[in-house]
Amino acid sequence: MIVNLAKASAMGALACGVSLVLTPLVRGLMRRLGAVDQPDPRRVNRVPVPRGGGLAVVVAVLVALAVAWGLWPEMMAAQPFSKVLWPYLASTGILVAVGAVDDRWGVPAKVKLLAQGVVACVMCWGGARLILPSVLGAWVALPWVYVPLTVIWYIGVINAFNLIDGLDGLSSGLAIIGTLGMLGAMLVTTPTLLPVASFAFIGALLGFLRYNYNPASVFLGDSGSLFVGLTVATFALVSRRGDAFLATMGLSVLCVGVPLIDTSLAILRRTLRYILARGEETQAAEGASGEASAVMTADRDHVHHRFLQWTQGNQRLAVGGLYALAGGLVLLGFATLLLRAGNATVFLLGFLLMAAVILRAMTNVEFWDAGRLLTKPGARNGRRAIAVPLYVMADLVAMWGLFRVLRWLLAPILPVLPYVAWLNLLLAYAVPVIAGLVLVRAYDRIWGRSTRKDSFSIFVAVLVTSAISHLGIVYLCPSLAKPLLRFHLFYALLLPPVLVCLRLVKTAFLQCIAVAENDRLKRASVQDATIERVLFYGAGVNLRAYITLYEVNVTRNRVAMMGVLDDNPGLRGRIFRDLPIFGPLEVLEDERLFRRLRPTRIILTTPAIGPERLADIERFCQARGIAISRCTIAEEEILPHAPSAIL
Repeated sequence: MIVNLAKASAMGALACGVSLVLTPLVRGLMRRLGAVDQPDPRRVNRVPVPRGGGLAVVVAVLVALAVAWGLWPEMMAAQPFSKVLWPYLASTGILVAVGAVDDRWGVPAKVKLLAQGVVACVMCWGGARLILPSVLGAWVALPWVYVPLTVIWYIGVINAFNLIDGLDGLSSGLAIIGTLGMLGAMLVTTPTLLPVASFAFIGALLGFLRYNYNPASVFLGDSGSLFVGLTVATFALVSRRGDAFLATMGLSVLCVGVPLIDTSLAILRRTLRYILARGEETQAAEGASGEASAVMTADRDHVHHRFLQWTQGNQRLAVGGLYALAGGLVLLGFATLLLRAGNATVFLLGFLLMAAVILRAMTNVEFWDAGRLLTKPGARNGRRAIAVPLYVMADLVAMWGLFRVLRWLLAPILPVLPYVAWLNLLLAYAVPVIAGLVLVRAYDRIWGRSTRKDSFSIFVAVLVTSAISHLGIVYLCPSLAKPLLRFHLFYALLLPPVLVCLRLVKTAFLQCIAVAENDRLKRASVQDATIERVLFYGAGVNLRAYITLYEVNVTRNRVAMMGVLDDNPGLRGRIFRDLPIFGPLEVLEDERLFRRLRPTRIILTTPAIGPERLADIERFCQARGIAISRCTIAEEEILPHAPSAIL
């Protein structure tokens, strides 16, 4: 063990030394070739910086591996990485060649994606495969299952490190942290085996980081970032163990969690904006604002850009924060190794943590774009054809999920049945429920404008059809009915609220978008005088209609709703659709409150305002320079009844 550690450390030191020597030489070569990142609005560098420095990392790793094979061929041959060495070298040649051309002249994104797909297939053919644990069944070892998974894994990780290479030292530093995490996992699961390739890779990146850390004098470039992504993805596959799939592979996913989050958000964000750009009205808006109009178009909304905004342009602080996040995820991954019995729970908690860290930023970018898509004019007609199949699919997934959870919770009291029997029971429970939902026209209702009656109809339909399904099981399988009675009772009681909540998700989502957009407009109105700061007078039906209209047109509003005024003393201090009720008009005489709200308009939303009170409001607003509007729901007759029609 100690001898192997010394050998691996020596190769890491060799790779670090080669990288330290070669990086300045590659930097000068790239500058002479013209492979230089020029400052522009999307990039963070303020001076021209050569790219393509990752070539030094590639050479350093290959030199260390060649020396190790020459000195200790037996030790190298026993390592898992040696089984995929030749496919790895071929893949490295493909990606480095494409990346080097891109660093100098530029390569279309589709060409780079094609090269990544070819590399993924080569590695899969060579033996680096993402095969699910055998407990899921023999089908996981079939090529039509593991080949797509492997290709998706390689393309995802390679693009992750390519896209996140936007701040000095970020991509190389995250690769070091991720590789250290996977190296530690291998030492825990197989302490007698020390992966020399991991030591060489870490050493080469440390040598390069000397010149890449802020202020960077050289960038990885595509030739380096693509190689880094390929290597990290390969380490994850060759270091996993089949008998501890979730612990080892799950830790690998957490080790590259930050780049994978960034890539997932980029795909979501760019897809939404591409769909939005298809409409003529949105295309004009996007062209005016300079946003991306295609899925493969770069933008400035990556996770590292958002960290840079939070740190007010301090690159070192932003990179340090991302390092800390990546390190925390690695430590969480190690918890999955230490808590073998509950590793699934810890692993899921890790992803919840990742989601919580970026939720606030997503609210202002990805969620906002999703809200724009959902509220885009004419989008309802385009979605009508797929609405019903999606609802049915969502219901089936919800039924399956509740079924599995109850099976897990009630396992001690349930009979032992084969998998096929449980599948038949699920079908016996689900099919009548779907039929009942069809009968009450649940798939024809507009759930964004649903009433309590609509929700009640779901409850009744599910309860009735669940009773019918259980009676059918009693008749067909009387021996199974009694032990499963308690299980089916819980299932029938819990399924209605699950299906109702599922239908209210979209409405709740749009309302969350509206609240987030209103908060954004509040902040923007401090500097932008064109955004009105509005107070409403009257917490009634008219105000509810106004806010509903605001939610429908959430991305086209230029109004910041500050709160509500109402003469009813019992409403003061309460909340109306996320808006605070301050009390009557007289509360604005408090200068501190008035300076905090700084309203530019008061909208009268109640008809119960007498002439004297209206005069008081007008005098107050005139003295303060506040505009007044009235919002009402009124009926206007356009064509009266003809006398003959009345008879």
